[in-house]
Amino acid sequence: IPRCKRALYPGIQPKDKEKYKTRNAIERFFGRIKEHKRLALRFDKLDITFFLYFAIACLKVFKLLC
Repeated sequence: IPRCKRALYPGIQPKDKEKYKTRNAIERFFGRIKEHKRLALRFDKLDITFFLYFAIACLKVFKLLC
């Protein structure tokens, strides 16, 4: 979101760009994780099976597992 033109420092400051870059990467990661219905609805009864599926979903997101 751009700042107001009449602000003291118009535009995004350099340190804010890095925060936005990191935040965008994190939001995209969670968006891809939420595509897995099993994670979103938490079908697994045991915590260990939930976390194992989460690990598999992370591998799929990072294209390490097809």
